[in-house]
Amino acid sequence: MSDVLVFTPKHELDFQKNYADFIAFAKNDLTLFGDREFESPVGTQKGWECDKWSWDTARGKKLTIVFGNSENHSKYTPFKQPFADFAKAYVRYQQSLNHKDSVIWASSLVWLYNALEENATQNDRTAVDIMYLTNTVVNRVEEQIKNSGLSAGGKRNIGLSFEKVLNFIKDKRFKLDLQEWSNPFPRTSDSKIKLDKASRKKEEDKCPSDYQMLQVADAFHKAKTPRQKYFSSLCVMLMCQPSRNTELNGLTINSLQRSEKGRLYLMWHPAKGGDPVKKWVPKLLEDVAQQAFDRLIDISAPARAAAKFAFESPNVFMVHEQCITHTDFPQDKPLTYNQFAKAMGFKTGKSARGADISWVTYGSNIQWLSKLISELNGVSNWQKELCGGATILPDNEVVDRYSKKPTGCSIKFPSYSDLRIVVEQQYKTKGFPNYGEVKLWECITLVRENEFHKKFDLKPFSWVMVGHGAVSDAMGSERPSGEETIESIFDELAITDEDGTRLQLNTHQPRHWLNTKLKLAGEEDWLIAKWSGRADIEQNKAYDGRTQEQKSRLTKRIGHVADGEGVLTVAQANKFLSPYTSESPPPAIVLHDLGLPVSLKSLGINRTGVAQFTGLGYCVHNYAESPCVKNGDCAVCSEHECLKGLPHALEELKNLEKLYEEQLEDAVAKAEDKVFGADRWVTALGFRLSKIKTITTMMEDPNKPDGTPIRIPDELDPSPVKRSLNIDEQSVIPTFDLTALALTDMEE
Repeated sequence: MSDVLVFTPKHELDFQKNYADFIAFAKNDLTLFGDREFESPVGTQKGWECDKWSWDTARGKKLTIVFGNSENHSKYTPFKQPFADFAKAYVRYQQSLNHKDSVIWASSLVWLYNALEENATQNDRTAVDIMYLTNTVVNRVEEQIKNSGLSAGGKRNIGLSFEKVLNFIKDKRFKLDLQEWSNPFPRTSDSKIKLDKASRKKEEDKCPSDYQMLQVADAFHKAKTPRQKYFSSLCVMLMCQPSRNTELNGLTINSLQRSEKGRLYLMWHPAKGGDPVKKWVPKLLEDVAQQAFDRLIDISAPARAAAKFAFESPNVFMVHEQCITHTDFPQDKPLTYNQFAKAMGFKTGKSARGADISWVTYGSNIQWLSKLISELNGVSNWQKELCGGATILPDNEVVDRYSKKPTGCSIKFPSYSDLRIVVEQQYKTKGFPNYGEVKLWECITLVRENEFHKKFDLKPFSWVMVGHGAVSDAMGSERPSGEETIESIFDELAITDEDGTRLQLNTHQPRHWLNTKLKLAGEEDWLIAKWSGRADIEQNKAYDGRTQEQKSRLTKRIGHVADGEGVLTVAQANKFLSPYTSESPPPAIVLHDLGLPVSLKSLGINRTGVAQFTGLGYCVHNYAESPCVKNGDCAVCSEHECLKGLPHALEELKNLEKLYEEQLEDAVAKAEDKVFGADRWVTALGFRLSKIKTITTMMEDPNKPDGTPIRIPDELDPSPVKRSLNIDEQSVIPTFDLTALALTDMEE
C-alpha cells in the first residue's frame, strides 16, 4: 500500500488548468507595464518581477499598487506565491481592459491575501493560493473588513472591490463552489438629507465663513515672501470663480482677458473634460484678480523659461546662475562633485561628522545618481565594484582611505550631457511640451522643484506643476510631515480663525462658498451650473452650504429694492411692501425682485390676471381671445413688456441684436450676389433688428427709471388680425425705411 494514488476529479483539474492558463496569459501575452522599470527595495526591477507598480494616468495622476502588506509609503512585505502571481495577473488584466483612474477597485486584494494566509497557517500550508479559497475564507474577509477601523465609505469601497474579485474568480471558472456574496456594507447616508445635529454641522462646515474668506484676502494683502504671494494668489483665483484645485494648472498667460464691453474673465479648462469655460470675474474682484494673475506670471517665469529651454535645446543642460563652471565648459566633460552639486542643488563642504561631502555621500542614498554612475562605468554597483577601500575626493580623485595616496583608479562621473538625460526623465511629463491644448511654458502655476522649500535648494533647471498637497498645506491642511505640521501661509502671517485657533481651509471650500453665496442671492440653478463648469444642475446640491434657517427665507434676488444687502426674510419683504396698497400697488420691478407674481395692472394693462415671465420680460397677451400668434417670438412682440433694470434682460437683448446683425450682413451679401429670396430676408431681418434696437435704446435711456415697462410701439408691429379684417395699417406705419435704418446703425 506504499504506492497510493489519490484520485482528483476532472472538474478540479479543469479549474486548475483555467487558473494556470490565466496566469500564463497575463504574464506572457499581456504587455502592459512589461517593459517599465519600477523602484523596489533592491533597486529597480522590470514589470512582472516588481512587487510595487507605479504609473501615470492620462490626466497626469500617479497611481501605485503594492502587491504586499504596506507598513508605510516605502516599506512593505510582498505577497507570497502563488497569490502574488494571481494579484499581478488580475491587475494587469483589468488595467489592460480599462485604463482606470484609481486603484480602489484592487483594494480588496490585500484583505483576501491576509485571510488566505491565516487559513494556510491554520492548516499547516506554506503556500498562499487562491485555489484554497472557501466560503469560510470569504466570511473571514467580511469579518475583518467589518471589524476594521475604516470609515463606512472605506468599508463599502473594499466590499465592492471584493465582490468584483469573487465574481471574476467564478466567471473565469477558477472556483465554482463559492457562495453568492454581495457587498453587505451600505452606502453612507447623505448628510444633506439628515436632520441630526452632527450632520447639520458637517454640512455647514463645508462652506467657510465670511470671516475665513476675508482672512484669505488679508493674507493676499500681507503676503511678502514668494511662497505667500504664490499660494495667496492661487486662493484669489479660486475665490474669483467656483473652480477646482486641479483646474488651476490650466491657467495660462493668456487666460485673463477682457470682453468687447470691458468685462474681465478667465478661461478655465474643466477638470471633468470639455471645452474651456469662460468665467466672468465679479466687478469687485477685477483689480485683485489682475494683481494675483500678474504675481503668478512673475513667480512662474523662471520655471516656464526652464521648460521652454528644455524643449528648444533638447541635448543641452541649462547652465544656470548657481553653476560654478566657466561659460565655455564642455557639455560632455565629467564634472567634479562640487560642480555637480552646484548644478543640481546638492550640498557641498563638510558633513555633520566633519567629512568631505563627495559622490559617495549621495551616490548611496539617491537611486538615480547611483544608477547613472554605475551605467557610465559599465557595472551594476559602482561603489562595491570600483571603490573598495578607496575614498573619492570632491575633485574626483580616488585615493587610499587611510594613506590618502592616489590609487590610480579612474571612475567616470556625470557630465552636463548626462544630467540633461536625468532632467528629461524627471520632469518631462506625458505630452511634453504640451499641457492639454497649450504649451507647458505658458502655464502660470508652473514652479521649479523646491521653489518654496525651507531646507532644500531649488533646482533652477526644473519645472513642476503645483500639486493638490502643496496647495492644501499652504491653506492649513493637517497633513503631517514627520512629527511637525506643515506651516501654512496663515501661520506664517499670524492670521488666525475668528476664535483665535489655527485657520484651516481646504481647496474645495472657496467653491462651496461661492456657490452658497449665489444661492443666497437667488440666482438660477442653470446659471450657477454654467459658472461652475457643470453639465448637470443637479450637482449644485452638493455645494449648497446654506443653513436650514437661510433655506427657510425668501431667497430670490431683490436687486435695487434691497439696496444690495442680500437676502430678505418674509418680515423684511413685508416691510418693503408696506407702503403699497390695493389702490397704489407695488411696481412690477418690486414684485419681480421679491419673487412675487407680477400682475397685469402693475405693467399698465387694464385687465385682471398675472403676466407670464419669459426671461426677457413679461408676456401680456390675452390668451382668452386667441393663442399666441407670434409662436413664442417674444423679443419682437408688441405684447411683451420688458422692465428696465431687470437682471440679465438687457444683456440677452444685446446678444440677440448682435446675432441679427450677423444674419443681416449675410443676407445683404447674398442679395448682392442675386441669390433668390435673399432680398426678402434682408427686409425681414432688417425689420426684426430695428425692433430689437428700439427696445435696447429705450432700456438704455438714462431718463427712464428702473422698473419702467418698455414694449415695441404698435406702429412697429403689424397685426395679422388687422390684415385679416382688411384694416389698412400703412397710415400708422412710419414712412422711413426700417431696413435702411438698421444697416446704417451697423455701419456706424
